[in-house]
Amino acid sequence: MKKHPLNYVGYPAPLSVAEARARGATDYDIRSTRRFLPASWGIRFDDDSSTRFPVPTWADDKWVEEAQLLLAMSHRHPGIVACRETAARLYGWPLPRALDDATLHLGSADPNKRIRRSGIALHRLRNLSTVEWLKLPVLHPLPTFAQLAPLCSVTSLVQIGDAAVGDWKTPPQFSLTSLNEYVSDTKYLRSRSKLEAAAELIREDVDSPMETDLRLWLIARGLPEPIVHPAVYCPTTNLTLHPDLGYPEQMLALEYEGDFHRISEDQWATDIDRVNALRAAGWTVIRVAKWTDRRQLERDIRLHLGLNPK
Repeated sequence: MKKHPLNYVGYPAPLSVAEARARGATDYDIRSTRRFLPASWGIRFDDDSSTRFPVPTWADDKWVEEAQLLLAMSHRHPGIVACRETAARLYGWPLPRALDDATLHLGSADPNKRIRRSGIALHRLRNLSTVEWLKLPVLHPLPTFAQLAPLCSVTSLVQIGDAAVGDWKTPPQFSLTSLNEYVSDTKYLRSRSKLEAAAELIREDVDSPMETDLRLWLIARGLPEPIVHPAVYCPTTNLTLHPDLGYPEQMLALEYEGDFHRISEDQWATDIDRVNALRAAGWTVIRVAKWTDRRQLERDIRLHLGLNPK
């Protein structure tokens, strides 16, 4: 499993207006100074008091702002958790663009709970399963994933699921076995058939959504499903390499090259060494990028697999 380093960022402490007054602040101080920045109605951030919070190295300013607002809202409304799209963003899952908005989605088990604030959506949850994720109150990953089913296509669910059970941005947040058990055992599950279809296509050890997209495209084109990260011993380097996707019997490897592979000289050199080692081991390597001609790619794969062209 890869290590996922964290940064530590000082979050200003959330406090109520009453708590600010108890610390000696006047109403003028609360309204007009930069020390008490507004977080929500009745809640301020005390810029003179902060706590160090773990933040993923991949997190951007938007992630930090969302985490801080969640802390402020949980200070004012104890028991609420991040859910749906907000929880997915905090977990680092690859949401489709249509769902990656600025709304803070919160969940509560209290059927009478109300939060009336622009930019916040409150969802009343029958079963509130909470975890502490990077010191944040977040709905457990499994029900969070299930919440996304009515909002996503099966393809998007597979991309999210591959990320959740994989090890590319964060450690695995649930296993494929636990997902299947959750879908099977949970009553009143919306879009159950969509979740079941996605679970059949989710694979562990996937590196990126682009890799997922390539694998699903191959299946949709009627090609055999490739193995994720097949083990290939390369005698010239005395190493076992794991190409992105492969067909071990036909000794065909598919390597997806993102922009980072193109603009990083070190990564480019590493990629060349990998391809040379795989080829020296007798494997054919087909490199795939965002703008690859998929029709030609399909013809090349079919030819190598000995399949009839379409």
